[in-house]
Amino acid sequence: MSRRGLKLYYDFMSQPSRALYIFLGTNKIPYTPCPIALRKFENKTDQYRANVNRFGKVPCIAEHGDFRLAESIAIFRYLAREYDVPAHWYPLGDSLRQARIDEYLSWQHLNVRAAVSLYFFYVWLGPVTGKNVEPSKADRLKQRMVEVLNFFENELLQDGPSGPSITGSGITVADLSAACEIEQAKVVGYDPCSDRPRMAQWMAAVRAATNPFYDEAHRTVYRLAPEHIQTPVVPEDS
Repeated sequence: MSRRGLKLYYDFMSQPSRALYIFLGTNKIPYTPCPIALRKFENKTDQYRANVNRFGKVPCIAEHGDFRLAESIAIFRYLAREYDVPAHWYPLGDSLRQARIDEYLSWQHLNVRAAVSLYFFYVWLGPVTGKNVEPSKADRLKQRMVEVLNFFENELLQDGPSGPSITGSGITVADLSAACEIEQAKVVGYDPCSDRPRMAQWMAAVRAATNPFYDEAHRTVYRLAPEHIQTPVVPEDS
């Protein structure tokens, strides 16, 4: 279904923002990019809350002048229903596969997203805002992240004809969401693919299937990551 006036409000330091940016670009859905600087708290202004997202967060989409939708998972589902995108992303006609995608998207909030984000906020963002890091707490948060990533690789990635994925049947919005969350760990100097060969294969496949948009969205993440985590990116002028 053709729509007009779609806008995406996003910041590339937001994992769900990156996922939606990649999804829209990969699927050639026309939209107006509306970057929001989280570092300047543009998402917390009265104007933003009143006119864009009442929750004061990114990402958010706007359409038809007065329709607003927040929360990346709700947005993914909306886009899959309303736009002509390949069924593998979110197969509306395959209830079982859709259920497996929904299972991950529900589980990830308190697991992959929480574990990686909490470690990132405490170890990297905390010092940036002048907060001290307690080594023992940092170790606990890192161990929780490691446990979640190990579980993700060993229990959630299913082998399929095209390699591992969350459903075992190719890349879905769940895979894209997960990859963008896990990439955030690189900023704090943790390589999620080290000693995880199936995760490395899976992340490489997600990246390859969605480039150049994947690299565009992660350019800041890769730039902030320490030198020992090398991730070549698409050149700026490509």
